[in-house]
Amino acid sequence: MKNHINIKDWQLSWVEKATFIKNEIRIKMPNDIIAGNYPTIQATVPGNFELDFMREGLLDDVYMGENSVKTQKLENLHLYYFTEFVYTSKEGYDSVLCFEGVDTAAEIYLDGELLGFVENMLHAHRFDINGLKNGKHTLLVHILPSTIYARKFDIPAMCYGMKYNQDGIQLRKPGSMFGWDIMPRIVSGGLWKPVTIEYLLKSRICDAFTYTVDYDEKANTATLITTFKIHTDEDYISDFRIVLTGKCGDSSFREEFRPYSASNKLWVQIANPKLWWPKNYGEQPLYDMEIRLLKDGVEQDCVKYRTGIRRVWLKRTSCSGDDGEFCFIVNGKKIFVMGTNWVPCDAFPSRHDEYTLRNIRLADEQGCNMIRCWGGNVYPSDVLYDYCDEHGIMIWQDFSLACGHYPDNERLCALVKEEVKQVVIEKRNHPALVVWAGDNECDCFVVPYSWRERADDEPLAMLDPNYNKLTRDTILRELRNHDATRPYLPSSPYVDSIAYNYGKTSEDHLWGPRDFFKGEFYGTAACHFASEIGYHGCPSPQSIKKFIPEGSMPKDSIYDICKNADWLVHAAGMETQVEGNPYAYRLPLMISQVERIFGTAANNLDEFARQSQVSQAEAVKFFIEKFRVEKWRKTGILWWNIADGWPQVSDAVVDWYGVKKLAYHYITRSQKPICLICDEPKDGLLDLVAVNDTQSAVKGEYTVIELVSGEEVASGTFEVEANGKAVACKLPEKKNGFYLLRWTSTGGKGVNHFVCNIGEGWTWEAYKNCMEKAGFYSEFEGF
Repeated sequence: MKNHINIKDWQLSWVEKATFIKNEIRIKMPNDIIAGNYPTIQATVPGNFELDFMREGLLDDVYMGENSVKTQKLENLHLYYFTEFVYTSKEGYDSVLCFEGVDTAAEIYLDGELLGFVENMLHAHRFDINGLKNGKHTLLVHILPSTIYARKFDIPAMCYGMKYNQDGIQLRKPGSMFGWDIMPRIVSGGLWKPVTIEYLLKSRICDAFTYTVDYDEKANTATLITTFKIHTDEDYISDFRIVLTGKCGDSSFREEFRPYSASNKLWVQIANPKLWWPKNYGEQPLYDMEIRLLKDGVEQDCVKYRTGIRRVWLKRTSCSGDDGEFCFIVNGKKIFVMGTNWVPCDAFPSRHDEYTLRNIRLADEQGCNMIRCWGGNVYPSDVLYDYCDEHGIMIWQDFSLACGHYPDNERLCALVKEEVKQVVIEKRNHPALVVWAGDNECDCFVVPYSWRERADDEPLAMLDPNYNKLTRDTILRELRNHDATRPYLPSSPYVDSIAYNYGKTSEDHLWGPRDFFKGEFYGTAACHFASEIGYHGCPSPQSIKKFIPEGSMPKDSIYDICKNADWLVHAAGMETQVEGNPYAYRLPLMISQVERIFGTAANNLDEFARQSQVSQAEAVKFFIEKFRVEKWRKTGILWWNIADGWPQVSDAVVDWYGVKKLAYHYITRSQKPICLICDEPKDGLLDLVAVNDTQSAVKGEYTVIELVSGEEVASGTFEVEANGKAVACKLPEKKNGFYLLRWTSTGGKGVNHFVCNIGEGWTWEAYKNCMEKAGFYSEFEGF
């Protein structure tokens, strides 16, 4: 049992780096701060200091125009969070001062004395305060400016990050905060999670974990192991008794035993277990687990948590090809994955959970059965994990490393080791979690494998990513110790020794030239599983007006936006000019993608935004459907991405304000468990493919209407086996045909569409006319 008391009423002072000329000034600073000798405002905890500055009028709204760039002038601030609190010890409890999230490097002072130093914002930091006297105490947290703290460390010559992220590879802070192509550079700082006093029972259960080691389908039995540790000051562990129970509806079990060790492992076999399944493959029953610690018949502690009975493994080959594979297996069944990438919900980590439920519900409504928690982010809270457990949405969790060659020195390895340990222990009971990944794109970043072909005599062979100590040793060892129950990929994409020498990876990120979405790069992609793939879509004018000032709206040409500072910053650039800005390409790219399919792009912003959203919607629809019609040669796709983390022009299908782009609706239809899809034309014919991701065979009837002519070109019946696909018929190719597909089946009704030869003579007016006939034009939101 835990009792928590939140420490409240924080104040915030700040000092520029220039003040810290002499060491003795720094030593005096904590007392000077508390004495009020520096500017002070009320602080929000959990929070980020920029949010307090905006509230006090010290900083303009950083989400408007180019204001986010102004935060770069705050990167030299030393932040001082301080408060008073009253401490009262509790008989029978240990007391712990817990900082759930400190961003990032900080000195912590209790009553003017240095309590400790921390430098990882990605996990909690705890301090024993059992000896603290009852009464009033002062607490001060001095947070050092991250970019200045990073100067302490040398970056070896062969280590590097992206242009704005060099500091980040030395710090345990998510890379996106330094600036990314999807996030602004707001390096920030603060107490971004609560600060609490935890009262922990003197005798207690720690680190409980229940996992499935076997499921015998024939006997319909499951074998579980529960591990935990008993923490106690008592002399004899054997004086205790443990009662373990689990219950899910009418399925339950109970075990009682006498422990002989502090660390325990209990095996339980369950008859007729209720298995947890991903969406489309079954239900998501969750067992309520309870571990009671008794001494002389009196309960000392009781730990409760939920978990699911399921086994998961990953069947993969190093390279793609006719004999290649990358497929998740749950409870012995192959799973076809349709899902999205999960990026920061907001530029300020303290606000992520204000948007978490909204965004994951949107992904759920679209039919996603997996999300990939991307490695440039903080680790999502249990708000996300609990929802995914309950709704069958599998979680792919990257560790927080992305797009860099990180130094694997002793300091960084130690920081990552403790981080991995805490994160794994916190998340491992969630059945939705099906795979750990060491990082995002670091294998490819060291050797840009996916973006070019390596020559046979590639130099710098020592940069083979398989020498990466962080992902091949540090993280792997912690997973071996704390959670070896689910697969581990050292990187995404994972370039193992075979793939490094011989071919394309079986799982890949499909970005490439980002040209026409039906071009050669996308059309011939060999991977079996795409864990990233996306396409631009302009936000709605209603949303744009909230973050782009009126004076920056395009006047004569849509190309006016390409050199405009406000648009560049929200594209997302860290600079207000084109020159030297690596992300300035994103605005002209968005326009060229429209021109590629409609010949010209509208100069009117309202009309252009619709065109751009069609471009994105057709692209992501094509990506998903290409993978579905090639089931099981292809086994999954995680498109980029469900929602923006701040107002911007991006690949997201829902903007930061929650307004859906057209792609949201197209994707929802394309991801229906039972779906009719047109494959690309071959020899003047199109295969009409019925795809079934449910676990029952399906029969149905369909009609196909070509909307340009209004002609019904096909009708008939179809049958498709469980978790399979079948060709329903072959349709005649009409050069500029817009096919509306409708069906009724044992799984319900459905609708989809296919545009033949899009990008070859289609005009915007012709496409728009067909949208209106199909009833899709009303799906534009925020216009």
